[in-house]
Amino acid sequence: MKFRIIPTLLTDGKTIVKGTKFNNWRTVGMVEAAAKLYSKRDVDELVLLDVMASQRDTLIPDSFISSFTRELNVPFTIGGGIKNMKVAARYLNMGAEKIVIGSAAINNPQIITDIAERFGSQAVVVAVDIIDLDCNQIAVNCGKEKINVNVIEFVKKLQNLGVGEILLQSVKHDGEMSGMNYAAISKVASAVNLPIIASGGAGSFIDCANALKSGASAVAIGALFQFSEITPKDVREYLEKIGFKTRVS
Repeated sequence: MKFRIIPTLLTDGKTIVKGTKFNNWRTVGMVEAAAKLYSKRDVDELVLLDVMASQRDTLIPDSFISSFTRELNVPFTIGGGIKNMKVAARYLNMGAEKIVIGSAAINNPQIITDIAERFGSQAVVVAVDIIDLDCNQIAVNCGKEKINVNVIEFVKKLQNLGVGEILLQSVKHDGEMSGMNYAAISKVASAVNLPIIASGGAGSFIDCANALKSGASAVAIGALFQFSEITPKDVREYLEKIGFKTRVS
């Protein structure tokens, strides 16, 4: 098994933004520059998420996606405001390799099966935004709403619906760069036979290693790459040295 290190870019539909705990968004760059940067760094793939789409009931503009793909030469996953098959197909037909389903996994779970049947399970990623695993709560609408749900039963249901991967995000750890929710990663990874992309809180090489040791197949990283000199290649090389095989280009 080869582990993945995946840079994550958050957008408000106009610029690249960053926040903490799914809040306090601020602009940190432009999409074209970010696409160019990560293309040069030979990353395996990128994740692009619109953090405002659900709140505003909007979609990522075609012009924004075009600007992004024009500068990009690596596979990317896109999410934000995807509520139905039409929108999912639109993103996939515009060049995305995978799409991320968020709130729709709760409100319209059939969309997962529909996309999987048409494009393959590998094209469907569901974001599970954990607030507190022990309290059985997840966030939807980019953290604005809390839903009481048994997280373990929920991810098992997602597996049965045909999802290809789970993007496991921790609201409390998001943007803090002080470590990840390893207990949640371990519990979810043990419950399903799906790749788990761990997200939220990675601030060091050790954090990434601990996420993989906890059962993640990949680590999605935002702030660490944006606010330090550490690159995806640096993380991959560190992981290789301690025994984790990665998709080194």
